[in-house]
Amino acid sequence: MAQSPSAAQLLQQGISDFESGKYEHGLTVLTHCIALAQTPSDGIILQKAYNNLGNIYSQTGKSELALRHYLLSLSIAKKRNDIPGMAKINKNIGAMYSEQKDFTVALAYYKKAMDLIGKDHKPIKADCLNNMGVVYEQQEKYTEALKAYSEALSIYKLVEDKPRIAMSLNNLAIVRKYLGKYEEAVQDYLQALSISEKTDDRFMVAATQNNLGNVYILIGDYQKSLQYCLLAYKTAEAIKAAEIAVESLDGIATAYEKLRNYPNAIAYRKKYEAAKGDFINSERSSQLAEMQVKYDTLDKEAKIRSLRQQSKIDALKIQKRNRLIILILAFLMIFIVILFFWRKNQQLKNVVARDKAIRDTEEQERIRMARDIHDDLGSGLSKVNFLSEIILQKSAQNPEIGQHAKSVQETAAKMIGNMRDLIWALNPDNTTLNNLLARIREYATDYLEDYQIKPHYSFPEAIPTDPIAKEIHRGIFMVVKESLNNISKYSGASNAYFNAIIDRGCLFISIKDDGDGFDVAGVTAGNGLPNMKKRLESVSGFIEITSGPGIGTEISLRIPMQQLLRN
Repeated sequence: MAQSPSAAQLLQQGISDFESGKYEHGLTVLTHCIALAQTPSDGIILQKAYNNLGNIYSQTGKSELALRHYLLSLSIAKKRNDIPGMAKINKNIGAMYSEQKDFTVALAYYKKAMDLIGKDHKPIKADCLNNMGVVYEQQEKYTEALKAYSEALSIYKLVEDKPRIAMSLNNLAIVRKYLGKYEEAVQDYLQALSISEKTDDRFMVAATQNNLGNVYILIGDYQKSLQYCLLAYKTAEAIKAAEIAVESLDGIATAYEKLRNYPNAIAYRKKYEAAKGDFINSERSSQLAEMQVKYDTLDKEAKIRSLRQQSKIDALKIQKRNRLIILILAFLMIFIVILFFWRKNQQLKNVVARDKAIRDTEEQERIRMARDIHDDLGSGLSKVNFLSEIILQKSAQNPEIGQHAKSVQETAAKMIGNMRDLIWALNPDNTTLNNLLARIREYATDYLEDYQIKPHYSFPEAIPTDPIAKEIHRGIFMVVKESLNNISKYSGASNAYFNAIIDRGCLFISIKDDGDGFDVAGVTAGNGLPNMKKRLESVSGFIEITSGPGIGTEISLRIPMQQLLRN
């Protein structure tokens, strides 16, 4: 039985599919790769898989999906502190915006990529400069384009990247041609041609030969123009580069025209027109000849047509009348169907509005009752807390009474905090995903401050504001509170790391510490871990606890977004 490919093998296959233009297969392969690569050691694989998915979506015109996957890749690169990776991703995002003609945003991303790499990773900087030159060229800012292309060329020469040197020289020559600096353009093209011939890049050879032919036309050296266009046509035909072949045929015909060699000019102009698909082929000529014959016999058939004309007119009148009746009936049917669905839609809207009003009323009533309970119980518990403090102060000579008083005080304080959390969660304005993560950050920061444990957060930059179910909201928050309690009491940690990400239709939250750790197999019911599992399972979520002596503890939560979001 064949062994299933690994995530690394799938990544390489997906990259190969992208580079060869097999976008649909590449999407499938890279999506499978991401599903397999979920361990911390697979960070680089996930980063590259998301980046290449972004490339595929960008190439297929799905810019929103492209940007989403680029940002996922960028998030992983930031966690890994992969500076070159972050620069490449920013460069790719800039290229996507450049394709959409949003040049201002594209330039901003290219500059951000160059700021990241500084003096290091010169090939990435050169690629960004070259791309910026393309943007300036499209904006007709030729001075800026020349500067960007020239800086890119200097770096490519430094790292001896010959194919890109030839590309940069071509780019420079194009801009010089726009500026009317034809002789300088010729020198750049000749250098590019020499390099392409040495590297046996026959496509670039053909393209550069054709470009030289075009420049020599502008200079007025028609003999050299003809020479290079003929070479370009020969090279393009050999490698089946159809577009270059068509352009070179146009150049050859133009050169012959300028040299007053009209027979050859006409011959190549015909070849050019045929290559473009506009030349009339023999089948179409035959059809035209047949039409001409029919036209010549019209006079002979005039009497026959005259006899049949009246009957045709009558038939047309009947057809028009029947079509009118059918159209009227069709419009009536469409109107009836539209009216039917409109009424159904209105009825549905009324039902939804009524149900919403009932839910809103019930929710407001629950909040009012909770607030009343909070006010009554809160004031009583506050009084208990105050009296416990007095007892604690006056029981210095009786430790047992002091211990009981302190226990009463802690219980009262805990109940007050729980009631505040309950009131906060009952407010529909608070039960959203972004507010949940904000609440976790606020609570954890305040809680850990008393224990000299430093919190670290890695949350998404753009968090959805969708409302979530109250019971799930409370379940997640209670698990976080229990985790913080365990970290502060048992872990001996100095740092706590909070991570949240939305991926593959699920919300993932992890809480990790750098403490002592423990044997998960020997866990007891006293530390609250079984309660955490029950809380998550009750809301269709999953929890995984990873720990071991000396490696700290990580609690990972996974909740399907379909369960999380409130209907």
